[in-house]
Amino acid sequence: MSLRDQFKKANLLSDKDSRRLAHESRVERTEKGRDTLEKEAAARQQDLEQLTTKDRERTRSEQEAILRQSKQREELAAVRALLADAKKAGGGTVKFYFEAEDGLLPWLELGPREAQEVRAGQLCIVRHGSPGTHTYRLLGAEATKRVARVVPEAVVFAPRSVWA
Repeated sequence: MSLRDQFKKANLLSDKDSRRLAHESRVERTEKGRDTLEKEAAARQQDLEQLTTKDRERTRSEQEAILRQSKQREELAAVRALLADAKKAGGGTVKFYFEAEDGLLPWLELGPREAQEVRAGQLCIVRHGSPGTHTYRLLGAEATKRVARVVPEAVVFAPRSVWA
């Protein structure tokens, strides 16, 4: 059903106006000729394809942004889980001093093996809690690299290889 028929059925267009519009349409087609009408149809089709392509690109970029944000949230949740599962420093005989970003020199009591691993760069010291607290835990170097990419303020003491 054409738009003209729909208007006529809805009583928005009288029979006389409908006939007049049909006549004008026939006259216009006759004046323009087949080639011009085909060119206009092709141009409309090309415009429609361009709009569809732009819409697809916009939708794809929006989906990529949503996916990227989702991955960032998942990575943040995984890093927080790593921080929550970090090992508490064992009450040992070796006091390991390190400088915090606020200039303080806190220390941890580590066992001899833990102290050796921290000095060797196998274990790193991470903050457990908000940045103002001084609660620290030990985390492996590979896990600390992941933490440093997402939440760098949580890493308190680590060798340079973690930041690379």
